[in-house]
Amino acid sequence: MQNICSYKAILIGAGTMGNRHKRLFEQDGVEFIGVADTSAEACTLFEQIAAGRLSPDFAVIASPAVTHEEYVKKCIEIMLPALVEKPVAISFEKAEEFQRIALERNAFVFVGHSERYNPAIEEFVKTDFFNEMQDYFKSWFLQKQDVGPVSFKFTRTHGFSPRNRDVSVEYDLMIHDMDLLYSFVDKNAMMYQSFRCEELSDDRVHAFYDLRTLKAEFIADRNCASDSRTVEISMNGRSVSLDLGAYRNGNPAYALQKEHQAFLNYLDDYKKTVRNKEPDYNWYGCLYDACAAVIMVSLVGEVYKKGRANEIDA
Repeated sequence: MQNICSYKAILIGAGTMGNRHKRLFEQDGVEFIGVADTSAEACTLFEQIAAGRLSPDFAVIASPAVTHEEYVKKCIEIMLPALVEKPVAISFEKAEEFQRIALERNAFVFVGHSERYNPAIEEFVKTDFFNEMQDYFKSWFLQKQDVGPVSFKFTRTHGFSPRNRDVSVEYDLMIHDMDLLYSFVDKNAMMYQSFRCEELSDDRVHAFYDLRTLKAEFIADRNCASDSRTVEISMNGRSVSLDLGAYRNGNPAYALQKEHQAFLNYLDDYKKTVRNKEPDYNWYGCLYDACAAVIMVSLVGEVYKKGRANEIDA
């Protein structure tokens, strides 16, 4: 990463992912002036910040997913920029709240969906296929032509791990792919029509979304005999397949490094607008998408887990 900086940060959650964030940020000049690995330690850090005894430039939130909502809200309240691991929330209501209050208060929250910076995705967005797909959605939105929907199939599987067991598989794995879908498609094209879930357990989900302009299938399994991270996209009789796991054989830290670079670039811009008292919401699109992904993934729980009908229509 090229961006050498002199920012100071705090880390909340010093587990595997938290220490990975800390190590890579430190390589780029970030100094961590506070680390919390328990709720009591996190409370102490926030009290020190509120009292002016600690002045970080941002927080990294890599605590268990069930605590993200609490810490993100605290960061918004004290206007402390934050990079939070996915998911930003595990409820429809909190995701909607964060979309609203972050925009109202010009509070900077960046959600760690590193798959956006996967080399396979970076190459795909340069292709003619991707450009044609974007033109399709634009044509649909402007109602210039009638074309069939684009189809996406996301598959994400790996063997059992004791990590991230505080949330079910849709918030652990599927959330990455839902966010990718939002990165591919303008929100105006994401018009929800129907949802069904054919298979569900704490460790596996197989769900289908009909979004009128597109259809999306998701398979996520964290207790599988094989590892797979793929995206298949079909349009007008053509298809492409992306292998999201291939880069790990070379530089496994690549996507996270690129995520950090994007975060620091947004943070630089955000700090300038705060100093100049000129709000700039360039960062907000990523937060909006991350919250929208939570809202869509929450359908698995809202519809399937609560025992209502397996399929609902808008």
